[in-house]
Amino acid sequence: MSSLKQFKATEKNAAHLQAVVQDLNTLVKDIDRCEKTINDLKTDLETLNVRHKDRKTTREDIAYLEDLLKCANKKLTWEKHIASLQKRTPALLEEVVKVVNDPNAAPDPEVRANVLQSLHAVQGAMERLQNVKS
Repeated sequence: MSSLKQFKATEKNAAHLQAVVQDLNTLVKDIDRCEKTINDLKTDLETLNVRHKDRKTTREDIAYLEDLLKCANKKLTWEKHIASLQKRTPALLEEVVKVVNDPNAAPDPEVRANVLQSLHAVQGAMERLQNVKS
């Protein structure tokens, strides 16, 4: 009877672990999206400064400030996404540790390899984002 319980626990843990891996992959996509957004924002800002470099009238100043405000709104949206990632990531990583280290239902080596690969992808995405931010 205990083997049936153990089998069910292992099965449940494997399904939970697959969900966690999916969440890690989603996190990587979200980080990549944030990286793209900040790169696009930098490009937009450079283009904006080149386009408005020879402002001579108040109307041109207003157009420059309006475009600058659009960039500021994009940056604000990006900052909200970053804040969301910063809140989600620690909880997700704790969940990974809890599921992987569950003594009652240890995952098989293939699943552990998938988790490790996903964690490396998260680490790489975070490093790329950090390099873009600085």
